[in-house]
Amino acid sequence: MANSTQPAGSGNGHTSAHSSALSRFFWGVRTKTFATARSVVKTLETARMMSVLAAMNDQQLTQIGISRSDIPRYAEWLISDK
Repeated sequence: MANSTQPAGSGNGHTSAHSSALSRFFWGVRTKTFATARSVVKTLETARMMSVLAAMNDQQLTQIGISRSDIPRYAEWLISDK
C-alpha cells in the first residue's frame, strides 16, 4: 500500500475545473434570471402606463400631445431606458 503525499482534496485538477464550470453555469443562470425579471417588470410597467393613458379622455390626451392610437408607442417610450 502506497501512501499519498498529496494534501486531501488536491486531486488531479478535476475539482478546480468542475468548480469553474459550475461557477460559470450559475453565473449564466443568474444573468438570465435577472434579464427575465427585468423584462417582466418592464412589460408590467408598460401595461400599467397604457392603462393609465387609456383611462384619460381625448382632451387630456390632446393636452399631452398624443392621440388614442399613439398610446402603445408613447407608453413604451415613457418606460424606455432612454
